[in-house]
Amino acid sequence: VSAQVNSNPECSTTSTSINTVPTLTINYTPNDCESCPDLGFYINKSNLSDELKYKLLTNPYVPSDNYDFKNDNIAQKRNFKIEWLKQYRWLVYSKHLKGGLCKHCAVFRPVVKRGLLGAFIVSAFTKYKDFHFHAKKHNMQSEWHRDSVSQSKDFLKIMSNKEKSVIDKLNTAQHSQIEQNRKKLVPILSSIIFCATHDLAIRGKLSCSGNFHDLLKFRIESGDSVLSEHLSTCHSKAKYTSHRIQNELILLCGNVLCDQIVREVNTSLSFSLLADETSDIAGIEQLSIGVRYVDSSKTIREEFIGFSALQTLDAVGIATSILISVEKYGLDMNKLVGLGFDGCSVMAGKENGVQKIICDKYSKATFFHCASHRLNLVVNDLNAVTEIQNTVGVIKESVLEKLSHNNDSDFKVNTTTRTKAHQLSCATSTPQFIISLNIISKYSAQLEPVTNKLQAKSVDLYSVQNHIQDLLTIFNNNREQSDIVFNNIFNNSVFVAEKIGVEIKIPRTTCKQKNRSNYETNSAEHYYRLSIFIPYLDSLISSLSRRFSSTNKIAFSISLLHPTNIKKYAINDFKEKIKLISDHYEIENMIEESNIWYQYWIDKNLIDSQCDEISFVDLLAHCEYYPAIFQILNIFLSLPPTTCTIERSFSTLRRVKTWLRSTTEEDRLNGLCMMSLHRERVNANKDTFIQDVINMFGIKRRNLQFLFTDTE
Repeated sequence: VSAQVNSNPECSTTSTSINTVPTLTINYTPNDCESCPDLGFYINKSNLSDELKYKLLTNPYVPSDNYDFKNDNIAQKRNFKIEWLKQYRWLVYSKHLKGGLCKHCAVFRPVVKRGLLGAFIVSAFTKYKDFHFHAKKHNMQSEWHRDSVSQSKDFLKIMSNKEKSVIDKLNTAQHSQIEQNRKKLVPILSSIIFCATHDLAIRGKLSCSGNFHDLLKFRIESGDSVLSEHLSTCHSKAKYTSHRIQNELILLCGNVLCDQIVREVNTSLSFSLLADETSDIAGIEQLSIGVRYVDSSKTIREEFIGFSALQTLDAVGIATSILISVEKYGLDMNKLVGLGFDGCSVMAGKENGVQKIICDKYSKATFFHCASHRLNLVVNDLNAVTEIQNTVGVIKESVLEKLSHNNDSDFKVNTTTRTKAHQLSCATSTPQFIISLNIISKYSAQLEPVTNKLQAKSVDLYSVQNHIQDLLTIFNNNREQSDIVFNNIFNNSVFVAEKIGVEIKIPRTTCKQKNRSNYETNSAEHYYRLSIFIPYLDSLISSLSRRFSSTNKIAFSISLLHPTNIKKYAINDFKEKIKLISDHYEIENMIEESNIWYQYWIDKNLIDSQCDEISFVDLLAHCEYYPAIFQILNIFLSLPPTTCTIERSFSTLRRVKTWLRSTTEEDRLNGLCMMSLHRERVNANKDTFIQDVINMFGIKRRNLQFLFTDTE
């Protein structure tokens, strides 16, 4: 209903104009009820949209049971009855025309060969005295009505996708040919996917040889009649098996996978970039790029999205390569919250490093040094203890020599070999080597589980800190009880030494010694505890504490939202930390929701063991009424603890780009590596994946048509 006030804009502003009562004119329009349109508004109109026709036929205007038909027909004694609508399914009532209409004939107006169109079709029927007579005559005897009903049924079938339209029927032959063309490409594309997901070389020395062509022959021998007919009858330029088509299909496969991942990333609340660099077999520096995000099922995902060949190895060149790549992939960089790189100066430099360049452009991003790299540096710092360094050096030399001998089939025992064997025997028969080896064995066994846990995709920063704190607790306890702990190590060393005929004793001491430990003691156990064990533990503890300190205070402050940390902070201290988070990430209502979140977990009154069992992923299930908390938890889970996923792509690179395939171009390399690394994603929906690739392949003009013209 539209209301229009009739007033004269030229009237002067006087007391009489103020007291003037404006007139209100009420007009009914076709949009009074868009979902239930009144057919009376569309009588004698030819250009009706298909959507409007569908609504008029399936959901027209229907008066309510208590509708006052008498008010619509004041001049006559008889009125329209609501029961007639149920009795005659083709009948509708028009509030606008105040009478009955045939919805089929009004929407699909019949072609007049003889006579004139009348009531029910071009005008509303209002002579209710003879209604049943004229209604039955219209329904049973009118050819116009039968034709219109037939058109309505065909139209409804088309709209409900039960039948092809007339245009589609005319293109049935073309449709069949396109389907046949797509079937011809399926075995070709499937063979390429098989080779790529199994890291098999596709091409051979000649264009007609190699695993790809052998697979096609094997398919034909196995009874693939479609492929056999295609290769035997098609034009030489329409086989789609050439190396150029192979490259194009491989590229499209990689693009489809990349597009799937990018869509998941862009629909998430936040993501982090992961990057690391390695050299391929051709000596080209390849930058591996990946993303970390939380998907719609609240699962942490780390996905590889491609290699980028580096032109220069300086910070500006690497940063430019990363930014160009993410722009090409179509990532929404406004959601970037983290950067995961290694700790070299080019990548991690605070003034001119890659992370500084990217963080300056995207202020919400925070750099994180890979935790696995940091743990490796902790182990490397243990070389500060001379005895440990010598022991590790002997072990490495022995292992490398063993490997080289295994590869040398013509190896012969000679004087040099006997000399090296004697030197190795002397080095491994010293008390320092035996004790150092036992110490390394004990603490490497404790570091190994943490190293393995850090390589998992599901690990988050909070878990990393907990694992490191657990290690520090163990090592500090061992340091405080060094005499008891080392006693077990020493006894085991004595047992091993007796087996090889070595006596554990104190080395010669002097008044002044610079090249080795020189403690004055009469006990061998006490001497080696002071000279090797305690320095080893001190180096391990200090290096762990220094390299795993919470330098990124704002990002690590998000961990305060965990119930374990909430119990440790007073409400005022908690609010100060949360304010820093809110200001940095610009999240609305963060402070208000965090106060309620704080009280929510305080009221639960959980014991420490119950809190420790709750992970940050589990906390997402409690955020139904806390959208800001949900967003910040997603950000925290998106932050990268390690770059292990990206480093796994190096193994794929070595399998794909071998010395026999050292000239592989970047597009082909990326497509092959994408299919190899994401083989589970490909195989999970292989049919859909193949059809998506064919759709992209058909966009370009081909000798065979793979898409309809209107979808190109």
